[in-house]
Amino acid sequence: MINELVKVAKAMEDAGVSAKDWHPRLKPLKKVSRKEPSIRIWLTSEGRIYDIEPLPPDLASQLRKFEPDAGKSLPGFNVCPLYRIVKSDKDLKNAAKVLTDALTKGDFSWDDVVAEGEDFWGRTRSVLEQLKERVLPSMRKMCSANLKPDETLAKFFTAFDKIDIEQFRNDYAEKAKAKVKAGTLPPSLVCYFVDEKKKAQEDSDANSPVPKPQVFLDVKDYTDYPVAHPETVARLNELLTATDSNDGEAAMGQPPEGMDCDAYGRAANGSSEKFAPVRVPVLGDVILRSQVAAVPAQSRYHLCDADTFPVGSQTRKQIKAALEWISSNDRYGDTFGIAGDKELFFAFPSKLPPSKVPMASLFGVRRQVDDETLNVEKFERLAQIVISQLKGIGEAASDVAELNIFSLRKMDKARTKVVYYRNITVSSLEKAAKDWHEGFQNIPALDISDWSLTKNNRGKNSPVPVETRTLFPLELHKILNTVWAFDKDAPRQSKVIIFAPCVGLSLLLDSPKGASAAHVAERFLNHAQAYFVALCRAKGRNEVAKLPDKNLYPGILGLLLYKLGKDKETYMNESAYQLGRFLRVADEIHRLYCEVVRKKDLPPELCGSSLLTSMLEAPARTLDQLAMRSTPYVKWARAFHDPDKVGLVHDWMHQWAQIADTLHEIKWPSRPTPEERAQVFLGYLSSFQKSESSQTESKNGEQK
Repeated sequence: MINELVKVAKAMEDAGVSAKDWHPRLKPLKKVSRKEPSIRIWLTSEGRIYDIEPLPPDLASQLRKFEPDAGKSLPGFNVCPLYRIVKSDKDLKNAAKVLTDALTKGDFSWDDVVAEGEDFWGRTRSVLEQLKERVLPSMRKMCSANLKPDETLAKFFTAFDKIDIEQFRNDYAEKAKAKVKAGTLPPSLVCYFVDEKKKAQEDSDANSPVPKPQVFLDVKDYTDYPVAHPETVARLNELLTATDSNDGEAAMGQPPEGMDCDAYGRAANGSSEKFAPVRVPVLGDVILRSQVAAVPAQSRYHLCDADTFPVGSQTRKQIKAALEWISSNDRYGDTFGIAGDKELFFAFPSKLPPSKVPMASLFGVRRQVDDETLNVEKFERLAQIVISQLKGIGEAASDVAELNIFSLRKMDKARTKVVYYRNITVSSLEKAAKDWHEGFQNIPALDISDWSLTKNNRGKNSPVPVETRTLFPLELHKILNTVWAFDKDAPRQSKVIIFAPCVGLSLLLDSPKGASAAHVAERFLNHAQAYFVALCRAKGRNEVAKLPDKNLYPGILGLLLYKLGKDKETYMNESAYQLGRFLRVADEIHRLYCEVVRKKDLPPELCGSSLLTSMLEAPARTLDQLAMRSTPYVKWARAFHDPDKVGLVHDWMHQWAQIADTLHEIKWPSRPTPEERAQVFLGYLSSFQKSESSQTESKNGEQK
């Protein structure tokens, strides 16, 4: 990950982009949500609690805390609920709801609720003691050289130093109970409920997870800005970084003569220190280096960390700032985005353009909020926008400018790994995007319908043709991981985890693609076979299939065939495709027979689509079965002379004869490969020319 971030830092430096250089001990607050609120505690100059209130999420996202040790930080830290109440297994499930309901009653009393609870603030007392004894003196020492006595931070240090821990607990309990009763703060500040098993686990293991609301201390007597303000946090960062200025000056640029260099030619001082974590969306805290001596497999040769790859403090500052810059929320969709449940995707040019380029959106990153942007925005249009912007970067950009793409995934709670990395040029991206779109268009005109979003003049939705959409690469894995199967003759879906989000990137950018495309095609046809069988059966009955993503599934077949070297001009003349069309024609004749002879009484399966599954295994044997099953319907069609439908029946019989002649002249597969099975489905779903329309028409010409 370090090499990738060094390139980000280099691109920022060349473009004159500066990122905020946060001190490594200044950490962001936890993300605020309805379930995990953050509380601001106002202190008087004497260290007493004046008031408590919710800390707005947008403000909390701009604040930081000084954290020299894990869990020990100021002005923000975590507190435990005041009381822990043990409930039986029967009462535990509804305990929180019972408390919430009781709070709305006028005769509510906290004494009745907490009487059966125990004081659970012991851990918070211990934290406060360490904050007063260790963290506060450390902050004061680092800030004292440049801190003015009348500044807000100086007043905060004084107020916190005067805190009496027991008095603080009593003030907090009084304010929290009143605010919770008034409905402005959640009940979890005061108490939480456990059973005997959970209580024993928490008592025996100090690391056992317990609810810990986040608080942020502030002072009522502040100068210009309170503690909980971006300006005050920026001032704290300035004071802390000033302490390290001497070391920083020595580490800037080329190291002095005689000083060791790190892996990137800068001063190697600080190489043996731990890397500072960086908090990014979805993944949380990311450690910039996971190879540590604590792992035996990495330390067996006694060469680990700085012994093999020294990274000095100045380089560390740059890559930390680079990761914070490239993953900031205002660049979502441009330089980064969410690619999977636990994966972040990054894309940036080595020469940053003057305006934002939605590179990450081009690859299909998921939005942080539920919107329909990707569904409305078309891949081909977005590709044109991005390519034109990148070509405008400057001198020979399309051939020289390097585009860097990588993905990060959380392997476990502590480790983060680069799971995909590629360097490409603008011209190669342009060609890859064009091939990707052409792959989804590598299908014949299809005869698939869906219900319209708007209703007609009779107040009903009408069938409308489905238009194939080009899927974004990072969306592909979700469909590949969907497994379809029949449940009582109805298709149902389930999820598996086989393909990672980068599978779409590999098909888009990697070369050669044959082996990868063949593997994806095999798994996709296995997973989606029931989907296509259900779609074909509905088409044979001239019904609208109740299946999702009908505008995507056929296009994926076209893409995979394209990546395997099969364009539609070629495979539409091959036997597998013609076999699919033959089954479709058989269904059309069978359906017309049922409409005329059986008075529209259609069987659950028509003769052609009922043989789809066996056609995918043994075409020769299946055609023998089709010949026997279709004989009465073909004989009827040859002798049919009703003036209302005679032209339609004869059209389908013409198709029957034409495809039969074609099949006699070409070789059939003994057992279709995945790409040949894809051709069977596309052949069945393909549309016919207007004169060969499969739609049944009544006397007045309206579609049924």
